[in-house]
Amino acid sequence: MSPKAKQSTEPDGESVRFEAAVDELESIITRIESGELELDESMSLHKRGQVLLRICRERLEAAEQELKTVSLDDEVLAGEDPDSDETA
Repeated sequence: MSPKAKQSTEPDGESVRFEAAVDELESIITRIESGELELDESMSLHKRGQVLLRICRERLEAAEQELKTVSLDDEVLAGEDPDSDETA
């Protein structure tokens, strides 16, 4: 399957694993930076890269929020004051 055909049949990225999205984004950057692409293909890859970047940022933010929630829950269970600025 050609890269263009593959790209058009891939999901918009919502179902792509984080690691796969990062790998694809790195591949896109390498291809664009090579300077060997036609303008239309570069623009298409740039758009795909923007989608992947947004997805990666959203997943990282969600993971960070989940870690904060788990950490806060652990502090509450341990009887610590979650609003305290003291660190152990």
